[in-house]
Amino acid sequence: MTVRRLSLRCRAEPPTVPGGEADRAPTPLGRGSEPTARSERDGGSLAHRGTMVFRVTRSRRIALWRRVTFLAAVAVLLCGKGGSARADVFTVRLDDGEVVKVAARHAGTGQGAYALEFSDGQIHLIPADRVVSQEAQPDPPPISHEEQLSRLVAEFGETRTLTDIAKPFVIVLVRSSQRPWEPSVEKRLEAVVTQAGKFFRGMQTSFLEFVKQAHVETTPVKYPLPVIIFEHDQQFNAYAVATSDGKGLSAPSTAAFYDVLSNRLVLRLSECTTFDTPLHEAVHQQVYNRGILQRLAPIPFWFHEGLATGFEGDGERIRSGPRAISDRYGQMALRAKVVDWREIIANDRAFQGDVLAGEAYGHAWGLHWLLVTKYRTEYHKLVRHFAAKKPLEVDRPDERIAEFERIVGKSVDVLQREFHTELPRAMARRKH
Repeated sequence: MTVRRLSLRCRAEPPTVPGGEADRAPTPLGRGSEPTARSERDGGSLAHRGTMVFRVTRSRRIALWRRVTFLAAVAVLLCGKGGSARADVFTVRLDDGEVVKVAARHAGTGQGAYALEFSDGQIHLIPADRVVSQEAQPDPPPISHEEQLSRLVAEFGETRTLTDIAKPFVIVLVRSSQRPWEPSVEKRLEAVVTQAGKFFRGMQTSFLEFVKQAHVETTPVKYPLPVIIFEHDQQFNAYAVATSDGKGLSAPSTAAFYDVLSNRLVLRLSECTTFDTPLHEAVHQQVYNRGILQRLAPIPFWFHEGLATGFEGDGERIRSGPRAISDRYGQMALRAKVVDWREIIANDRAFQGDVLAGEAYGHAWGLHWLLVTKYRTEYHKLVRHFAAKKPLEVDRPDERIAEFERIVGKSVDVLQREFHTELPRAMARRKH
C-alpha cells in the first residue's frame, strides 16, 4: 500500500496501453490485433477461457492484499457522486500518518484485512493494522444504473466510449482511439453494445431458470452490473495485467474475465460474436450478485467453474444449462490423464495455469453435472455449505476432501468411477 498513489485518486484515465494504442486505427468488428487463439473454438486450450482475475483475485494471500491501495477506496468516496449515503464509518491511518474517514459496508474481516464494500459494488481491501476505529451506520444504498454509467464514462473518457443500459447491466465499449469512427464502423459497434445487453439479459433469464429448478435460493441483484468491452486486444491486455497484478493466466491467453473486487465483467470486442467465454464469466457475476455465494469467500474452484461451464450459447441465446450434456467438457473429462477429481477438490492449483487448466475445467463440469443430475439432495447441501462461507475466511485444503465426502456421503474415487460409467450411457441414450 503506497500513499504516493493518492495523487491519482481523482483522475479517471484508462490503463496505459503499450505501443501508442490510442493513436492506432480502430479495429474492425470481431477482429483483434493478433491472430492468437484464445479459446477452444479457435483451436486453443481450455486454459484460454478466461476467469484469470476471478481466480487470481480470490486466491491472493494477504501479502498481495497489502499492496492493494486504500487510495482507490478514497477515490470512490471522495471523487464519486452521491457521497451523502450513510454507511459504517472507518477511521484509517495512511502511510504518512494522516488519518482519514471513509464510509462503506463492512463485508468481512480476516487474514489481516478488512473488506469494505462501496455503493457501486466495488470491494477494497484494507490492512487491519491501518483501521483505527469503526462506527456502525446503516449500509449505503446502491448507486443507480445511470450513476454507474456516469462513473465508467468518466473513468474511460466520454470521447472513447459507446454505452447502453440493459438493467441490471451497464455496458461500456471502450474505443482504441479518440479519433472519430467512420459512420459504418460506429453503427456496427453500437449494434455490438446493444447485442451485448440483450445477450447478457438472456443469459440471466437462463441462469434464473436453472437455479429455480435446482431450488437454489437467490436474492435480487443489489448493484448495477458493469460490462466493459475493449475494442483493441492491447487495451484489454493492459487492463487485465493492471487488474490482476500480473498473476495467473497470461493476459494474451485470456478472452474475458470477471473480477470479484471491482465486480466488473471485462471482455474483448473480438469475443462479441459468440460470447462463448463472456457467457462463462457472466455466470460468475450472477452467482456472486444474487446471494448464492459471497465474494472473497473460500469457494473451491471446481464448484463455481463447474457451474459456469454448464451454460453454453451461440451468440444470440443460451442453448443449454448445467443438467445438459456438454460434448466439449464431457470428452475432456473422460480423456483427462494427469488431473483427477481428488486433485481439483483438494486444491485449486490445476485451474491456475495454462498447462493443466483444460483437464481441470473438464473435471469441474463432470463433477458438477453428476451432482446436479444424480445427487440433487447432496447438491443442495453443498450449495448451502458453500453459501455459508464468509469473505476472507481461511479454507484448509487438507480438509476439503473430508468435508466433501461427509456432505455427499460417498468417496471422491467412487463418484469419479460412477461418472465414467454414467456419462457414456447418457451420451448413448441421447443419440437414440
